[in-house]
Amino acid sequence: MPRPKRQFDCPPPGFTNEERNPNRRRRGTEAPAPAASPAASAGGGDLFRAFGRCRALLDKLLRHEDGWVFSEPVDARALGLRDYYTVIQEPMDLGTVLLRLERRRYADPHAFAADVRLTFSNAKSYNAKGDPVYESADELSEIFEAGWAQLAATLAPPPPTDAQRREKLKNELPRLPADVQRSVAAFLKVQAACLVKEELNVDVDLDKADAMTLGMLDRMVAQYLPPGQ
Repeated sequence: MPRPKRQFDCPPPGFTNEERNPNRRRRGTEAPAPAASPAASAGGGDLFRAFGRCRALLDKLLRHEDGWVFSEPVDARALGLRDYYTVIQEPMDLGTVLLRLERRRYADPHAFAADVRLTFSNAKSYNAKGDPVYESADELSEIFEAGWAQLAATLAPPPPTDAQRREKLKNELPRLPADVQRSVAAFLKVQAACLVKEELNVDVDLDKADAMTLGMLDRMVAQYLPPGQ
């Protein structure tokens, strides 16, 4: 049974001006597919096709009768939402997601999904349950998750986070040969990420290691530590 059409104030918190939104005015029209990325040209065709499916899913959300609501950043000043940026630490909207997708700013589809989810979680965090904004966010979130489940089944697992990489390295570095550990200590000392207490006693503070440093350590572990150890 279809849900009854929601009645909104003009405009309710979190909504943008419907008349200014081209997605709302041209519902049913398809946006052009994003141009091929260098990764796709270099053998990343699977990733390119995955981003194409992300775009199709995003278009479906924007064409929804309430999609215009989330298609632009919330204009907190115009709407008089003085506490918006106190409640919402990381604003996001589907228009920004579309722009990032078109400009190939996402490293993988999982990053795209995180921004879509952030859009709806922000709306549900700021607006109370039962509010039209909350209900629209809830409905579009369900549509997204249903489509994402099918899309995600075709994807490789998301890459590990820096926190996960640090935890893994904390377990692997002590198992490296002693001479390699000394090389690691010298490298990390330059990066201000460790303290050499004695010749063979090294305290490593990987929380100070950036992504580039973690990448270097990953390569050293892969080179010197046999798989499975």
